[in-house]
Amino acid sequence: MSGEFDGKIAIVTGAASGICRVTLMSFVRAGARSVIADINQEWGEQVATQLRSEGGEAMFIRTDVTDSASVNRLVEQTVAAYGGLDILVNCAGVGVHKTVVEMSDDEWDFQVDTQFRAVFLTCRAAGRQMITQGRGGRIINFGSTAGAVARVRAAPHCASKAAVVQLTKVLALELGPHKITVNVVAPGLTDIRKLSKSYPTPEYTERFIREVPLGRLADPQEIADTVLFVASERARFLTGQAIYVDGGYSAGKISIDGPHVTAYDPTSSRRK
Repeated sequence: MSGEFDGKIAIVTGAASGICRVTLMSFVRAGARSVIADINQEWGEQVATQLRSEGGEAMFIRTDVTDSASVNRLVEQTVAAYGGLDILVNCAGVGVHKTVVEMSDDEWDFQVDTQFRAVFLTCRAAGRQMITQGRGGRIINFGSTAGAVARVRAAPHCASKAAVVQLTKVLALELGPHKITVNVVAPGLTDIRKLSKSYPTPEYTERFIREVPLGRLADPQEIADTVLFVASERARFLTGQAIYVDGGYSAGKISIDGPHVTAYDPTSSRRK
């Protein structure tokens, strides 16, 4: 327990599994009283029990982040249990892997609602609470490299993550006068094999790594470390930004290599 977040109260959505779980556990181990907001009660309770056995303060609140009433209850119950709210991390996500022409209305809505509508709902509820408290706050929304670099069979993922970046910028403008910062942490492909029931195939992973300058997947703790930095006092003047934690993936394409022209004759480019 480092104590960096002693006295702070945090909510992390989707924190029963994956990167979200590692992020939540990192907050608790740094001293924050934290809430696991997830729809998976079994896994959420397990995480809370483990953290309490280590001496941390954590509780699980079953939450449907796409439902306004459920999100409002989440914030109300957090305030009732811990006395306030200082940090919100929107991490919940799902995956639908189909081309646009193959996708149903429900499949589109499922991912967009979970990854974009939910961010609006939770930011609104948390923002209202933080404004009422009058002591500022931190909101960190999870983005993705897919929000900046499109890929096939990922339209609702790419669209929702790009939308989150713009929503975050608007929120930074609107909430800044209340000393509430709002930023995006956007991971690249991350190794979650021990943390989730679903993860990329070996073939996809291999192809992805070819485009990563650092030549590997992210470790979940590397993403969590960035979130904790953005939530800390060290990042007090950082707002409205998207931080890509992707080993350089979003910087460009490694696979596009070689000379750009077949030959170059300096005399041919001289002005007549």
